[in-house]
Amino acid sequence: MDELSIAFTMVTFSTPENLERIQKAQNHLAVALEHLQSTVQYLEVERINTTELEEILIFYKTSTLLVWNETNIAAGAWHYTSYNFTEKTYNFLENLREIQNNLWIVVRESAATEIWNARRTLVLGVSVLLVVLFAAPVLVVLLQHTLTTIQIFTESIELSTQQLMAEKQKSDMLLSRMLPMPVLRRLRAQRTVPAEAFDAVTIYFSDIVGFTNISANSTPMEIINMLNMLYRMFDDTIMHYNVYKVETIGDAYMVVSGLPQRNGNRHASEIADMSLALMRSVQGACVPHRPLETLRVRAGVNTGPCVAGVVGATMPRYCLFGDTINTASRMESTGEPMKIHISHTTKTALDIIGNYMVESRGMVDVAGKGLMETFWLLGKVGQVQMESPRCRLQDYDQNVLELLIK
Repeated sequence: MDELSIAFTMVTFSTPENLERIQKAQNHLAVALEHLQSTVQYLEVERINTTELEEILIFYKTSTLLVWNETNIAAGAWHYTSYNFTEKTYNFLENLREIQNNLWIVVRESAATEIWNARRTLVLGVSVLLVVLFAAPVLVVLLQHTLTTIQIFTESIELSTQQLMAEKQKSDMLLSRMLPMPVLRRLRAQRTVPAEAFDAVTIYFSDIVGFTNISANSTPMEIINMLNMLYRMFDDTIMHYNVYKVETIGDAYMVVSGLPQRNGNRHASEIADMSLALMRSVQGACVPHRPLETLRVRAGVNTGPCVAGVVGATMPRYCLFGDTINTASRMESTGEPMKIHISHTTKTALDIIGNYMVESRGMVDVAGKGLMETFWLLGKVGQVQMESPRCRLQDYDQNVLELLIK
């Protein structure tokens, strides 16, 4: 309205010769058209009737004054154009004042609606904030309870894991006493373990001298007590050497070195050292339930090749096969009490290592082998004689109690 009023005034007091004032009026008229166009767009968004404004826009857009210049100056044309422009503008200004009043009403209503929406949003936000403030302590308590529950659950899982690992270690320990650990790992990974050939191992056999007579004059519990004490002492002794206990059958005790893990040429010396230690541990020992009767053992050792593998599925056993085992057994059965009877192959292996005292026994008729030159293993050069650990023999019932506690 301001721009139209200015253009109206300039046109009213202008002449065709005053082009500068006409151009200023045209500029104000162009700005007025921009405002009118924006108003029409706003009212269309508000869904208000814009017929009158569109008529005004059409008039001014088609007005000759808007494109008036020095090329179309004519007294008659200017008189008609200026008269028509001023008359229409005067009427349009009146109409615009009425539209302005109506538009102010629309703006006030729109502003009131926006303010109400803003207040409603504010109230809603304050309500949510109050709810959060009141609910926060409850949420904190619930969160703390959840964290405590999770912590207890984590500790329970950790404890269960530790118990599981402990049970697994017990299971592995029990299985390792039935099968060698390397074989057990392969058995777990492959389900089956193929038999394996070994070029050279050393095998030890021993039994109790006069075991048949002792058994005949003893109760079964006394025999079990004696064997348990003796073989637990043997088991504790062989732990210090690179050997593997194969099995015990009755009073027979079988140990091997060089399998299931190969140890080069050390197998002969490991068995020799172990045999000497076992003999020292038995020296001076008595039958537990017959204190006046000395406990004596006989030992035999042989070196040679063999084949080893797991036999059976229900109670698998790691078994050795080959003539080397038979010869070792013959060395034991043809030996003498409290002596270590070794074959020629074992003597040769010990000679290569050195520092072992060996005495020839001469030619011995070995069942299934014929005449063989065998030897006695007497000791090791520079070896310190340890005190006999026979005092470690304990009562069988006490050993059973310890096993149950473990």
